[in-house]
Amino acid sequence: MLKVKGTLMLASAEDVAAIQGMRLRSSEKSKMTRDHNGFRKLLIVLTKSGKLFALHTGDGRIVWSVLLNSLRQSEACENPTGINVYQWQVPHHHAMNENPSVLVVGRCKPSSDAPGIFSFVDTYTGKELKSFGLDHSVAQVIPLPFTDSTEQRLHLLIDTSGQAHLYPRAPEAVAIFQLEFSNIYWYSVEADNGVIKGHGLKSNCDGEVANNYCFGTREVWSIVFPSESEKIITTITRNSNEVVFSFWSIFYDYHFFVFKDLFTLRFINSFCWLVFNFQVDWDYRKPFK
Repeated sequence: MLKVKGTLMLASAEDVAAIQGMRLRSSEKSKMTRDHNGFRKLLIVLTKSGKLFALHTGDGRIVWSVLLNSLRQSEACENPTGINVYQWQVPHHHAMNENPSVLVVGRCKPSSDAPGIFSFVDTYTGKELKSFGLDHSVAQVIPLPFTDSTEQRLHLLIDTSGQAHLYPRAPEAVAIFQLEFSNIYWYSVEADNGVIKGHGLKSNCDGEVANNYCFGTREVWSIVFPSESEKIITTITRNSNEVVFSFWSIFYDYHFFVFKDLFTLRFINSFCWLVFNFQVDWDYRKPFK
């Protein structure tokens, strides 16, 4: 009725304001959420069964979905499972000819020491561009803040034996990586043991065959929380594209522990992070402090 009154020029000032509010809400709902550069984004979701979804961040509808061939059950990969999805390539300089793509990491068995799987997917169409199996396990994936000339992001994969593997496996990637070799650090969390460790890189891996993309690692520091009184819930660091501050939310998969939009972090030191824990004998029915 308001739209009819507006079309016939019969709407009052209050009606016009209501019509404009309806149009604004409708237009925002049909758009995807803008990032800090003003662009709209898709939300890419990976399930353990290997199905990939692209969700519209404005209204939540499924833009496309695909069951990845690389994560289908086969003789070579008996029980494939998806691990996580990472940003692989954002072609700023070739945006008219190439679409952004994501890296999907999986493994052939649920156990952490199973060989890994790589799959590259076009984020606009959902097409699986290529995939291949890895000759090592995947315990941790570390996206690095470096890209090559094709704007592919460098990634460091840590296997269960503690060795680091660089991707993409190309001479240019190694050259970029070597320039920052001594400045690359990361951490790992053993929540069940209450231990957080910091790691750095050593020289290339020892082996019969030279491998320019494999590196040994070293433990730089460690923190041990008293297991009889404290339990680690989660850790938070700044995003790689955030320089000074971060608005953040924490969601923990237990019924009594949810944070949402409570804090603003100001990371003056880019190596800082937060650790949340709780007392082992804490009664969740009591108010959280």
